[in-house]
Amino acid sequence: MKGDTSGQEARGESEGSGGPPGGVDLPVPPRAARRVAVALALLAVLASAAWGGSKLFGGEKEGGEEAFEITRVAPPRAAPAFEAQSSDGKPFTLADAKGQVLFLNFWATWCPPCREEMPSMLQLGRELSERHPGKFRMVAVSVDEGWDAVRQYFLGRLPSGVQVVLDPSQQVTKDYYCAARGGQCTEFKFPETYIVDASGKLVAYMVGPRDWNDPAATRFLEKLLR
Repeated sequence: MKGDTSGQEARGESEGSGGPPGGVDLPVPPRAARRVAVALALLAVLASAAWGGSKLFGGEKEGGEEAFEITRVAPPRAAPAFEAQSSDGKPFTLADAKGQVLFLNFWATWCPPCREEMPSMLQLGRELSERHPGKFRMVAVSVDEGWDAVRQYFLGRLPSGVQVVLDPSQQVTKDYYCAARGGQCTEFKFPETYIVDASGKLVAYMVGPRDWNDPAATRFLEKLLR
């Protein structure tokens, strides 16, 4: 733990207790000294490599879940069933994503942070859909009042790699906000992203915009897709 030096102090007090009786320093043969020096050098190299590897793979939390602010839902719970309107007028439901990892993003065209994260989010959706066909689905749930604003935002053509649906009443938004927080519902903001695993369990959520090009996002989702 940070700031906890009690273990270090205890170790400092016990140093040297395994030496010869009376604390007499015995001479170290040259050959043995060389072996000790080589062993220490190897340990230093291994320690350095391990430290670097832990940073690379998130062990230091740098670029990991904490840095990316992924909040785990503990324990995971059944994702709320929902129905939202697709651009063709047909309903989209949670059952339509059965057996898939579902990336559910709640946003609005009038929300600057939502627009900020949208390009990198769409890129992530395309990449994961291509790498894991049939196993991953990204759904952008707009709380705009109608399709005109959404189509205008996307310049008349809805993007690939993501399914855009409408939730003008914000009921789906509220259901997921409350479920992720154990039923504690206060005012909610946009954007928010929820992750549902292939078994239909709500496992994580992220509050606010993200740079979805961050490797931490891909690593987290790839683990669920294995």
